[in-house]
Amino acid sequence: MHNILITISAAFIVAPCFASMAVTPNQSDDHAEAKSRLMHIKDKTLVVWVTLANLTQRGGSALTIEDTKAHFDGIIFGELSPGKWMAGSDLYNRTEKDQTGYPEETADSNSLIQIAIVYRSAQVTIYRSGVEYTRYHIEKPQEFGKDSLVVFGIRHLEANDGVCFNGSIADARIYDVALTQDQIHALRPGRVSDPKPLAWWNFKEGLQDRMGTYPYGKLSGGAHVAGGELTLVGDDSCFIARSYHTPPQYDSPIHFRPAFGVLADTIPYYIHGEYHVFYLHAVAGTPWEHIVSKDLVHWRELPTALKPNKNDPDGPDGGNMFTGSVIEYNGVYHIFYTGHNPRNPNGMEMICHATSPDGVKWTKHPEDVFGADGIHYMPQSDFRDPYVFWNAREKCFWMLLCTRNAADGKPVVGVARSNDLTMWEQIMPLTLDPSLTTGTPECPDVFKSGGTWYLLYSPCAGTTDIRYAKDLNGPWRQSSTMSIDTSILYAAKRMFDGKRHILVGWIRDLGGDRDNGSEMWGGTMCLHRVAYEGANGALYFKPTPEVVNLFTKTFRSANPTILPGKDFTMDAPENYMLDCRIRLKPHAEFTISFRESSDGKKAYRLTLAPERNEAGLSGEDFNSFRACIVDTSKPVKIQAFLQGTILECFINDKYALSRRVYNLAHGNLGFSVTDNEVTVEEIQIRLPETVPAEH
Repeated sequence: MHNILITISAAFIVAPCFASMAVTPNQSDDHAEAKSRLMHIKDKTLVVWVTLANLTQRGGSALTIEDTKAHFDGIIFGELSPGKWMAGSDLYNRTEKDQTGYPEETADSNSLIQIAIVYRSAQVTIYRSGVEYTRYHIEKPQEFGKDSLVVFGIRHLEANDGVCFNGSIADARIYDVALTQDQIHALRPGRVSDPKPLAWWNFKEGLQDRMGTYPYGKLSGGAHVAGGELTLVGDDSCFIARSYHTPPQYDSPIHFRPAFGVLADTIPYYIHGEYHVFYLHAVAGTPWEHIVSKDLVHWRELPTALKPNKNDPDGPDGGNMFTGSVIEYNGVYHIFYTGHNPRNPNGMEMICHATSPDGVKWTKHPEDVFGADGIHYMPQSDFRDPYVFWNAREKCFWMLLCTRNAADGKPVVGVARSNDLTMWEQIMPLTLDPSLTTGTPECPDVFKSGGTWYLLYSPCAGTTDIRYAKDLNGPWRQSSTMSIDTSILYAAKRMFDGKRHILVGWIRDLGGDRDNGSEMWGGTMCLHRVAYEGANGALYFKPTPEVVNLFTKTFRSANPTILPGKDFTMDAPENYMLDCRIRLKPHAEFTISFRESSDGKKAYRLTLAPERNEAGLSGEDFNSFRACIVDTSKPVKIQAFLQGTILECFINDKYALSRRVYNLAHGNLGFSVTDNEVTVEEIQIRLPETVPAEH
């Protein structure tokens, strides 16, 4: 029983909000009215009645409204100042950073507290128990549109620190007006108010938004409803509510994703006939998880390889553990990884070392930790993502690093060398021509295919890019193919199985599970690709045969002639592989439309333009193009894998274009051409023998 009632409120200026997940909508008059108001929110008020499990928690949200572009406003506890409420926002744009005068919270774990934040034009006011807590002005309010959503627990969807609110929520509301202090003081949990809220959760009735604005909701990470309250237990527990329906989760037969959280940077390694992938689990501390497969399709989870050192919160890996590499030497397995901890007095990022006799159970070696030397590389800055390999010519181990030049602070691919994998000497960085100007080269990887050396790196949340050289010492020049894929595939690295270089990376989630969402850190492991040498420094990619051979069942086939103005359309299932062979004229522009609406206005379109040496993927909210050179004197091979919300396309076993596709869950498969006819030698829609379930 709660024996104390305290009230806290805050008023904001907001714009339209949206949320998603799995509760049956209320089709009422209030619902229709709220939906119409959702499109035009300017000022707003967020209100919650909460019980804090403890006063030491830092940075969780009792109630957040956000959009798909990573903008958010929320009722946050203890993020900047311990024990204090604040109006959280993206990059603190609407947050008062100087919180010296804010009162510290004193309520115990039996006290029900009301907090409200009001945005009225450019003024933010926070109320506690109907009493003004603080008031300040901002440069401008954030408006939210139809794709906004509501979050309880985590600050916002892109908060990858795993920090969540710890406590219970009895009542939560969003008003699309700036309430007055008297109106806030008059509010009572569980009681109808005037004006009506835009959204209202009274958890005595479960997860349903009583106003019907955000009818689709889902719990995760231990969050649950009990005793008429939403209980959040920290550690990634949250409740997300949306106004729009999102596609059901599809268990793709060719993509791995952890049961909770998301998969981020992959560290692939092949040994003894098995494909191992270590990956950063985008939860608190980013532990290294470990999966293994014999066929690149069926994956078995092994014990967590590495966890952050919570016994030394200020130590090198007391915060997060980021990317690295795995190597075997003299029967001992070695992991080199990044310890990322802004609290570490010796440096924010340090290179750490662990060993294992079997590749499964790992022992850390804190005595081997080292940071930037200040001579070659800048200390207290970027110094991460070690990739270790044997340099046969130099007869020593090399380590590539994502770092910055000590002299001018510019991003470089750093180098260190060692004879024993214990003591490392930092030397001059790789010579890149042209040199990097922006974007530190994350997740570097180097390998030789044919007669060419290739360097892969991912410049700070962009694409995974390619450099090539005829010698390991460089100079490393830009490849004609430039990037592995679009920016939706990130941090890709590869492993060598004795015959092939197998590329592994992750397909980003997008904010709000919408096509126009911002690119998130982490997602789903991509379809595995074979990387191989092309002409003049190009690096080509094709799907592995193991993946292609999984699709043995022909759903439909055709070989039409497609003329300008006379499109060809086929029925298609929601998820499938497309295998297509066509003959193009040089001036023709050929388009394949996935999940095309019946009127042909909406679709995800793969366009091939040989005259411009270009291919692209587009939808209503995106348009991605890349270089793509095809010889129109020969048949053009196109393979596409449409699985749930992931579309991965391959042209001539050379060029890849991928994209998240949330908004259109089903539709036809269409083909069209401009300027010249296209002769289709064969179109096949193929399915796996066993079709995975949706849930």
